[in-house]
Amino acid sequence: MSRRAPLPSALVLLAAVPLAYVLATFYLPLLVMLAESLKPQGLSLYVYVLFNPDYAAIMAYSLVLAVVTTASTFLVALPAAYYLSFHVEDEKRKSRLLAAFTVPMLVNFLLKAYALMNVLSVLGLANTYLGMVVGMVYEYLPYMLLPLFSSFERVERRLLEAAQALGARSHHTFLRVVLPLSLPGIASGVALVFLMSFTEFIVPAMLGGVYGYTMGYLIWDLFLKYRNWPVGSALAFMVTLVSLAIVYFYTRWGLGYEA
Repeated sequence: MSRRAPLPSALVLLAAVPLAYVLATFYLPLLVMLAESLKPQGLSLYVYVLFNPDYAAIMAYSLVLAVVTTASTFLVALPAAYYLSFHVEDEKRKSRLLAAFTVPMLVNFLLKAYALMNVLSVLGLANTYLGMVVGMVYEYLPYMLLPLFSSFERVERRLLEAAQALGARSHHTFLRVVLPLSLPGIASGVALVFLMSFTEFIVPAMLGGVYGYTMGYLIWDLFLKYRNWPVGSALAFMVTLVSLAIVYFYTRWGLGYEA
């Protein structure tokens, strides 16, 4: 029975650096938020936050906005990813088109929001709910497109040829062959866009006007405007726990399905 060779101490130290960074920048702030939220009233503060009608209304509004944004982004990204994967044969052209969709990810977030604000003002959609949704879809489109495209690329073409040989029409092939095999990518894109849009703050604040008061905006106000750190910490901690739960269930279901 062979023994595993011991890792050099320098390699262990190098591997410990990103772990320490994650612990210091993610898990330690979580513990600080938890401690801050439990200071004044303990767990009763969480009961107050959960059953406060004002917070519940903002949370429900943010949830609806996240669902609308996720569904809209999926409907926009699906045909684009399908076209790139199944109808663009030339790999160089496919790479250029894919880069055209993903290059906006490299541009500063605020610059994109200001540019889109000008466009929406010309179209008469500034400070409207529709304009806010358009901005959210524009921001999160690459995060939906890339997982969908990756899943479509892994679909074996011989399965499509077999479906066509058996007389299946294009929409039947898509619904019964392509779509089921692409569920892991769909789940990944949906999880990414939903989690980010649920707590989004900048796009609703800049493009939504009176429609932009979301959960992220509420947490911002609680911390920096009202200086109510315990309630802000409780809300932020609860939202983070929900996000971690969604990620956990995705890793259990989505990745397991893909395997």
